[in-house]
Amino acid sequence: MSFFSILRTTLAYLLLSSVATLGGTSAKKGKLVLSNPFEGSLERHESVDLENGWIRRVSFGVWTIENNGSVSAVNIPEQGHGPVLTYIAPIHDIIIECEFQIPATPLKDRHFRIFIDEDGFGGHNIQSTANVSSTFRPVGFTLQHLRKDKNKEIVKDVDLGPLNLDLEPDTWYKMRLEVLGDQARTTVAEKTIGATHPNLTVEKNKIGLNPGMAGGRIRNFNVWAVKN
Repeated sequence: MSFFSILRTTLAYLLLSSVATLGGTSAKKGKLVLSNPFEGSLERHESVDLENGWIRRVSFGVWTIENNGSVSAVNIPEQGHGPVLTYIAPIHDIIIECEFQIPATPLKDRHFRIFIDEDGFGGHNIQSTANVSSTFRPVGFTLQHLRKDKNKEIVKDVDLGPLNLDLEPDTWYKMRLEVLGDQARTTVAEKTIGATHPNLTVEKNKIGLNPGMAGGRIRNFNVWAVKN
């Protein structure tokens, strides 16, 4: 890594503050802007119009609605990426909640992740990952701001965690990710990570839900505007 890359990463880190357990209160839920998000076609690349201007796409994997209202995801290796459900709309201050299950088998490639993207940049403006055994992220609970330019060169990569996270297979856990101005905060299984960074204030355009290549289940995915 060049001197300027090291300096850029160091400056980005200094701009961001984090603690494992945050004091104070989290953002408050305002208007519910996305619910019932699994209705309609779950065919890959087919766009589905949802409420309040949201558009949903299956980006990767095969997704199936279960009788209990949850959705199961199966990885398709030829697609080159783990399962992803994508929700598209302008995003500013927002609260996201989703319950997930990590499968019991196989033992590798098990995680659940919520990410928020911004138009014009690769990587993810903010992503929260509960990772049991996937190799692309550290094992444990992490929060990351990963911004890449059009040439896929890293502009900023600021990683928080990992916190130890004991997740039982086939057990429902809730992940909450909130963005309010230049602040982000995420919680899973009573563990919380928070961050402050100026790039969080930009308009975002996409939410992604990503079980690992081992697959998994999700339910009760809802999005709220932050109450002023």
